[in-house]
Amino acid sequence: MIVECPSCGKRYRIPEDKLGSGSKKLRCRNCSEVFEFSAASEKESREELPEEDETMRARRLARVLASDMVVYNRDTVEKARSDGSLPVLLKAEIDRSWQLWRTRFPELSETGVEIFRDALRDVLAGGGEDFDDWRP
Repeated sequence: MIVECPSCGKRYRIPEDKLGSGSKKLRCRNCSEVFEFSAASEKESREELPEEDETMRARRLARVLASDMVVYNRDTVEKARSDGSLPVLLKAEIDRSWQLWRTRFPELSETGVEIFRDALRDVLAGGGEDFDDWRP
């Protein structure tokens, strides 16, 4: 059974034999939220959730790659955000991430640049306009 944290969306696989009857509490390892769930409610909500499509997975990977750039280049990102030089200072990292993203989602070549640019703008630039004109 898959249980999803209502706060952050992190998913956990819980073996059916561990569930028993009634509701259970779980603490999310990602955000520390404590929430209740039951086998019946998860089964009902699972039926309501649509399958994740390729575009959603592509957006998620783009955001993960942009987040990694922030984490591994924290000082450079902070400096570059203040002086507007993110695309220049992190060009090599951005190019590597773009190539990796493209190998995973080659079928999204038409919308891929926009998806990747949105992640750079939202995550790497913190919502700034540094990547509005970005092209690979």
